[in-house]
Amino acid sequence: MSVHRWPARSLTGDLARSVGAFSVVVILTLLLSIGSFASIAMLALVVLFGLYLLTTVSRLTSVIEIDDEGLRLSGSLFGARAIKWTELQRFELRHFPLSRTRKEGWMDLKLTGGGQTVTIDDRLEGFHDVLTRAWEAARTAEVGVSDTTHTNLVAAGILPKPRR
Repeated sequence: MSVHRWPARSLTGDLARSVGAFSVVVILTLLLSIGSFASIAMLALVVLFGLYLLTTVSRLTSVIEIDDEGLRLSGSLFGARAIKWTELQRFELRHFPLSRTRKEGWMDLKLTGGGQTVTIDDRLEGFHDVLTRAWEAARTAEVGVSDTTHTNLVAAGILPKPRR
């Protein structure tokens, strides 16, 4: 079994942004008159940034365990989840570029099976190992993948680059 966590240092930026944004919109909401359009808009931002903050804190407290049976996420503020490799139905590797060259950005892995969905981003310690194990399980379960996921698997070094 392998155990993986999101290191606090990798989430420091998200935590600072979420606390800052949440604090600002709460203060601005309190300064506006109740019932105005601006206060309703600010309330929507309070909810949005509050969810961002909760998601970040949830990652800090989450633990991913992987073994021959499957993947388990525990410690999350949004509840524990588990996916058995034999029940894996969806494997999606997404890349979110931060530049036109697509060299910078992040990847996340979305797995679905047994009525559960787990999304893991590449800041997780041992993400490549998790990705490799999940891909092996997806191949064994004959889970089809999109062209985009295939391209991202090549970019991540899981699949070999096609010969030309």
